[in-house]
Amino acid sequence: MTEIKHIQTSIDMVTYDHLRHLSEVKNKSLKETIQEAIKEYLKRHEGEIMKDSLFGIVGSFRTKEGNWSERDDWRE
Repeated sequence: MTEIKHIQTSIDMVTYDHLRHLSEVKNKSLKETIQEAIKEYLKRHEGEIMKDSLFGIVGSFRTKEGNWSERDDWRE
């Protein structure tokens, strides 16, 4: 199961009203509409993320403790 991260942000009232209206039209909660919008945004910009030189480094180093990118406790 995927771990969930809760976030908080601020948006202007016009954007909020548009999101709320879209949610009502699609018969979805505001939360579902925002989650869908974020996923679509990330899909649209996925190419830019993959081009990032830092992204290419992840998983390319080995340590005596093992591959840190595959460990769950890498921040400890």
